[in-house]
Amino acid sequence: MNRGKAMAVLAAVCAVSAGMTATAYGAESTFEMKKKVVSLLGILTTSDRNAEVTREEFAGMLVKASSQRQSYGAAVTGAVFADVAADSQYASAIRTASSNEWMSGFLGGNFKPEEGVTLRDAAKGVLGLLGYTNEDFSGNLNGNRMAEFSALSLDSGIFRNQDEVLTREDCIHLFYNLMKAQMKEGGQYGSKVFDLTYNSDGEVNTSSILDNSLKGPKILNQGSRNLKHLVPFSLDKAVMFLNGESSDEIEINDYATVVYYHEETKTIFAYSSDGENKGATDGRIKAIYYSASDPFTPVSVVLNSHDQDNSEDGDVFTINGSELQYLFSVYGDYGVGDDVAIVWEKSGTEENPTYTVVDVVGDE
Repeated sequence: MNRGKAMAVLAAVCAVSAGMTATAYGAESTFEMKKKVVSLLGILTTSDRNAEVTREEFAGMLVKASSQRQSYGAAVTGAVFADVAADSQYASAIRTASSNEWMSGFLGGNFKPEEGVTLRDAAKGVLGLLGYTNEDFSGNLNGNRMAEFSALSLDSGIFRNQDEVLTREDCIHLFYNLMKAQMKEGGQYGSKVFDLTYNSDGEVNTSSILDNSLKGPKILNQGSRNLKHLVPFSLDKAVMFLNGESSDEIEINDYATVVYYHEETKTIFAYSSDGENKGATDGRIKAIYYSASDPFTPVSVVLNSHDQDNSEDGDVFTINGSELQYLFSVYGDYGVGDDVAIVWEKSGTEENPTYTVVDVVGDE
């Protein structure tokens, strides 16, 4: 795909991902848009928005939302807390969150990792990310902290008292609010830490997450095109996600179909055919179907994966948006017989799902 078309397609990815135009949102951001932003940033994804969040999970979210996110998943030697083993998947996150005083332990040297995280805990954590310390809340420490939490609109969309446990839905609101909040020393957090931009209504511009500095998609295979050959930085300090979940080099090489990467932040986003809401499938184009009212506008493409023969039905992907429709048109880059990888998003019901193309790349 040439670079001009690739950037246009990335803009389409942003628009489809947010379910809105890439340049403007309504006056009030929707929960789905917030979820997409937080997911694209690699902080959390969820299919169960009502699930309660544990303290260890929240420590992981804080680290993923911080300027120290590259440390997530690092090896830990020695016990972090008496009740947190060094081999726990959250050990490094808990150590980072506690050493930065974003979260605190309890008497007896315990962290209580499996207890639910309360709004009080969460307020301390995100205010810590914004640069606040206990010294900023003299006198009534908790009361003044919660007042600042509210003054910064970090509680927007969260309807809990300070001792209630947060759900994953609450955390999506919280970390989206964090991206818009002002830091203690000035400047919006998302701009400072993730290089985000904002629309005229103050909401996060999703296209600033998938901007020109995001490279890809690039196709993986089991040979020369493995992960370390596709990205221009060391994987030792990279932050990796597969289908929106934290991952590593081995898992991505084994299962991913395509990767995107952000060189400045050393972040890798990989997708496989096993993605729940978004994924990628590679194969050979078997057929392209056109609109009944406009024979020059493609509306769907059929892909035979490499383990299917041409007599099989193949997988059907809907094509929306002029840029993507152009790529599959008689004037575009892709036609029947071409080997491609399609990045898709899933909608509809489990019984009757729809897979929509959000990006495509040819097999080099």
